[in-house]
Amino acid sequence: MAVRIKNIPLFRYLVIACQAATIVVTFPLWQVRESPPLLPLIPLPTFDMGVILLVSLALILIRPREGLIAHTVLLVYSMLVDQTRIQPECVSLLFLMWGTYPDPNAQALGRAHVITLWLWAGINKLLSPAFIVGTGPMLMRPLFSDILPPEIIDMGGYLIGFSELLVGVLAIFPRTRRIAALAAFVLHTGIVLTLSPVGMNWNESVWAWNVALAFAGFALLWKWQENPIKSARAVRLITRAAVVLLLISPAGFYIGVVDAYLAHNLYSSNTADANSTALSPGITWSVFNVPLPPEHRIYEQFFKLTCEPGDRMTINDTRWWFRQQGLGTRRLDCPD
Repeated sequence: MAVRIKNIPLFRYLVIACQAATIVVTFPLWQVRESPPLLPLIPLPTFDMGVILLVSLALILIRPREGLIAHTVLLVYSMLVDQTRIQPECVSLLFLMWGTYPDPNAQALGRAHVITLWLWAGINKLLSPAFIVGTGPMLMRPLFSDILPPEIIDMGGYLIGFSELLVGVLAIFPRTRRIAALAAFVLHTGIVLTLSPVGMNWNESVWAWNVALAFAGFALLWKWQENPIKSARAVRLITRAAVVLLLISPAGFYIGVVDAYLAHNLYSSNTADANSTALSPGITWSVFNVPLPPEHRIYEQFFKLTCEPGDRMTINDTRWWFRQQGLGTRRLDCPD
């Protein structure tokens, strides 16, 4: 059968390129290594995954269905053998790729993902006092400090949070989806500029992801005319269940049953953090260009694999549920 590359949607090309760029920028993350250690969720054989993941992306261009399945399996396997790889940009770009596949079930998952991302990224920020008073204004300053009054900059946390939430709400309704697509383009272009050398020159691992998200509304929402209920009737029952799970599962972050990054906590400043007298969890920034996922189990595993007797780790968590359980501050001593 002839390969008809010309029929591949342009957005799929873009998302594949963005996922490839992300893997290249974070390449040491996907390789077998001694330090920082691999943090397996399941004890499975380990392999250097970087090149394999890139090859699977190339396969999508030739055999979309087989390539998407292969890339999904390989990415999930990579994360099972090293939880440091559970990075929101890689997971999100995978959903965006599936959203380009010409099947209503795959497209439903892609659309549900971006809508959920915008809704919960906004909600999580608005529920975070630290984002409202600190991180939000900090993100506004690089681009807007010279053109907006300080009073507006200080409201940056609310402006960013409500902007993301609004894009998600607009994306739900047929009449406002094109407005959502335009708003998403402005929102994510602003994020790219803020994080780029024009602004903070920081966190390059998410630059390509935000480029893809800037165009996601045009690709996934612009021609979507049906209301959500009618769209749900056109897909399998298991797909409907998956869509509902995508929409509601981020709430589980607040009781510790869903990881922060899988719940779209993006710069929200309301996740757990840790410091250690042994190897600092922050070392992943300099080695991999990504943060260590902010989960208690991951911090504990990292500490146990890097500490020596006498070392201590402190984990702080501001979530109400954790404070009620006496887990707001935890101190771990290195096992003898």
